[in-house]
Amino acid sequence: MRYSPEHKENTRARLLEVGGALAKKDGFGTTGVDSLMAAVGLTSGAFYSHFDSKTKLLEAIVENELTRSVNLFADKTDAQVIAALESYLSISHVNNPAEGCAVTSLSAEVARSNSETKQSFERMMLQLKTVVQSHTADESTAWAMIAQAVGAVMIARAMATEDSRKSLLGAVMQHAREMVVSAKMI
Repeated sequence: MRYSPEHKENTRARLLEVGGALAKKDGFGTTGVDSLMAAVGLTSGAFYSHFDSKTKLLEAIVENELTRSVNLFADKTDAQVIAALESYLSISHVNNPAEGCAVTSLSAEVARSNSETKQSFERMMLQLKTVVQSHTADESTAWAMIAQAVGAVMIARAMATEDSRKSLLGAVMQHAREMVVSAKMI
């Protein structure tokens, strides 16, 4: 059976979407090629027509997922950025890592990966910092906002009680809101 020219591209996009969700939920290292391919309805042999290795898949997931993060903040008003941060710093995001940010789930695995994956991660994080910086006073504040938001979600995921999670997320959200508002007062 011959496939349309778009079939390979669409399959790759599905692999990135499903692979990203599985990696964010269960960890990339524990996500096997067999389970990934089964999740998209293909055999593991088909994997290698899309990626040379599992390492190349991680690099592509990082690129794909962090592009989504950049787009969350790019070309937005301050009010839209605050709304995005409220969603990011929510119990829903904490409880649903498969649907959330790759930085919170995959940073440790990227740190153990190859140079190419780290370079891709760094390039995308610099893009994210640039779009966030357009809503803060300066580069330092943008990095602080990103680190606080990511760290808050990571710590909240490790907490046992929802009250502690809400307290942490609320405190970081208040500070993030102040960083965006104070940028306009300068």
